[in-house]
Amino acid sequence: MGKDLSQDQIATMKEAFTLFDTDKDGRIAPSELGILMRSLGGNPTQSKLKEIVSSENLNNPFDFDRFLDFMSKHLRPEPFDRQLRDAFKVIDKGSTGFVSVSDLRHLLTSIGEKLEPSEFDEWIREL
Repeated sequence: MGKDLSQDQIATMKEAFTLFDTDKDGRIAPSELGILMRSLGGNPTQSKLKEIVSSENLNNPFDFDRFLDFMSKHLRPEPFDRQLRDAFKVIDKGSTGFVSVSDLRHLLTSIGEKLEPSEFDEWIREL
């Protein structure tokens, strides 16, 4: 069950599995596999999902042990460097390979987990 997974990964997967188990019967429908995998950092294509469903014989709802089993084989989170590169492309409007300090300030102080302007200034000074 879940070989090659750390205790932290198993705990995270259990939490996600429990959230998706809306009727609390301990099982998840195969149709929810894609969104469940994405919630755990995977990015499976539709063809990859079909391949998993087929290779794992997921014709019926599955329990957590079965989920751990095939997640240890199939979950491949996007590498962080690719995520970072993709995020950079979004803010590099002119595709120059550079981001202005003002654009970065706006992004980091107004979106997501916001930095205080003073925190941003300190961060820039440290660079």
